[in-house]
Amino acid sequence: MTLTAPENEKTAKAGAATVEFRGLRRQFGSSVALDGLDLTVRPGELLALLGPSGCGKTTALRMLAGFEHPDSGEVLVDGVDVTGVPAHRRDAGMVFQSYSLFPHLSALDNVAFGLRMRKVGTAQRRARAAELLDLVGLADKGERFPHQLSGGQQQRIALARALALRPRVLLLDEPLSALDAKVRTTLREEIRRLQQELGITTLFVTHDQEEALSMADRVAVMRAGRVEQCSSPTELYSRPATAFVAEFVGTVSRIPGRMAAADVAEALGSRVPVTGGAAAVGASVDVLVRPEAVELAPDPQGDGLVTSGAFLGATTRITVRLPEGYDVKADVPTRRAADFPAGARVAVTLPELPVVVAERTKG
Repeated sequence: MTLTAPENEKTAKAGAATVEFRGLRRQFGSSVALDGLDLTVRPGELLALLGPSGCGKTTALRMLAGFEHPDSGEVLVDGVDVTGVPAHRRDAGMVFQSYSLFPHLSALDNVAFGLRMRKVGTAQRRARAAELLDLVGLADKGERFPHQLSGGQQQRIALARALALRPRVLLLDEPLSALDAKVRTTLREEIRRLQQELGITTLFVTHDQEEALSMADRVAVMRAGRVEQCSSPTELYSRPATAFVAEFVGTVSRIPGRMAAADVAEALGSRVPVTGGAAAVGASVDVLVRPEAVELAPDPQGDGLVTSGAFLGATTRITVRLPEGYDVKADVPTRRAADFPAGARVAVTLPELPVVVAERTKG
């Protein structure tokens, strides 16, 4: 099933909003949720806030919605300070993790609820609700109640309700985390397609890196109330700015090395360019590398010892123990996995791809 925007919805992009967080700070008791957050969401883009629990991503979303207020700093929409504007006047639609549907209302009446609160006439609001149900592929489910719908269908109803008032900003608070894996994958593709067709500025909170990387135009990785890096998914994955980002987004192995120059590290006999992290020339560091950037070759005299392999479909992830006691993970085509059985000796090398370095944690 494909979510398709009707023609009158496709004009939204021309009026898509710019959202800015300026110096937002919020503290709950002794816990600092936001510590001077600065971030801009561009018109019509989907920006994901990604990070571990407690990093401040949901607090930031709730401040844009008007459900939380900062201790200091500003929230701006198209340059207008809305920090003190009540939630119901923010012109934002929000979709929650728990759906938050009214159990005593039909799907159609759930979608129309906000319109009813705005005193929109019965015929007009029912027509708009029917249009939104069709938009999310549930035109035939309008008379059903939430308990008669699957989790994925309920979340589509929640999305339709959020869009019913034609908001300028769409807020998604971990909307897929309560769904099973297959439904989650399907719905995230549909939400992304719909968001692009509508051109609505969207802020999406998630702790799931796969969701963030597959859906977002840009991803802001948060840590301790601040943005550690905000980049496109490709940039974030291939050129992380810090060790935290490298380890939080995707899989990395820490390999012992040293700084050969200001922007070059040596590890496993290879010289590799450094794009993130910093250390003095000659300092011992950990070089952080992705599994696909590690090369293996069978070698009876090799320094690496294969300890295990994990089948991942087209690739198999081989774990190799190095003499210093480090484990390094390498992805090889599954058709070659038989060349690297447990107990085999291998040579491990690094191609000249950009890496991040971090303070040495062992040795």
